[in-house]
Amino acid sequence: MSDKFKKIDKEFCVTDNSVNVYKYRCLSEGLQLDEVKRNPIGYFLHGTEEFPREMGVLVRWEDFRVDGDKVYAKPCINLSHPRGQRTVDEIEGGFLNAASVGKITVLDASSDKSLMLSGQERPTVTKWFPREISLVDIPGNYNALSNLYDAENNELSLVDFEKITFLNMSNNTLDAAKILTALNLKAGDEGEVVTAINNLVDKANKSDEYKTDLDTKTKELKDLKDETVKKQVEDLIDKGKTDKKLTNEVAAILSKSYATNPEDLKALIDTMPAQVSVTNGIKDGDPELKKFEGKSWDDLYASEELETVRKKFPELYTKLKDEKYPNLKD
Repeated sequence: MSDKFKKIDKEFCVTDNSVNVYKYRCLSEGLQLDEVKRNPIGYFLHGTEEFPREMGVLVRWEDFRVDGDKVYAKPCINLSHPRGQRTVDEIEGGFLNAASVGKITVLDASSDKSLMLSGQERPTVTKWFPREISLVDIPGNYNALSNLYDAENNELSLVDFEKITFLNMSNNTLDAAKILTALNLKAGDEGEVVTAINNLVDKANKSDEYKTDLDTKTKELKDLKDETVKKQVEDLIDKGKTDKKLTNEVAAILSKSYATNPEDLKALIDTMPAQVSVTNGIKDGDPELKKFEGKSWDDLYASEELETVRKKFPELYTKLKDEKYPNLKD
């Protein structure tokens, strides 16, 4: 069995109380070491594209030792792993000297300012354990830190703990006042902070739904506006025809040209005079029209005046044509 693994008599510091690159820290005194010892495995760089975790466990940690805030352990390398012998050579040659906790399970955390060190911006993890401890070339870098998880192995963010610990208003009165103001609450409403935060989260989660609803309402408003404009244009055209200002031909042209502009259409129709009917023209004694009184289509055709009537008095021309050719009526 000894040819399948090799224990190296060299201690690695697997964790301490320092601030990591993510600006939070895990307290060594909160490390649940018994949980770690139940399955003290690890990989290379927490698993890489070349050596993924599916290739198997690379290292088993033994001889855990706590010294102050530092926790040490010794690696036992799996020589059956594709990177096994290479890892042994790098450790014994002094090229691989660091370890990093990974897949951290957070059991408790705090934003208590008294627990924060210089450079720390995020909460302090006060109770935790890693599910694996990997060998790494650079400890604490972005490749050597994995995501955080809760006790049920669900991925989480320290923001969850930040929201909870912010509710401890006695720790920082100024922060409490700012939070209440931001949430549109007042002193005495502390119990409503969680509800207000949850409402904000719900609104954020529903942003896509709100956008879809807004788009729908916007379209409905546009359709209503278009329908209103269309009705205004139709009413103006109908009134223009009723007032004898528009013939059917002119009405059709104006309907198309001013389909979206009822204001200018109204201004134009208001300037147009009403057309004088044949009957009223004769009754009012229009001398030029009166000379055609009593004449038929044939009379005008014979006197070569039919073209004059068509140009100057289209209503009379249409009346005589309908009388002459009743079957040609539109």
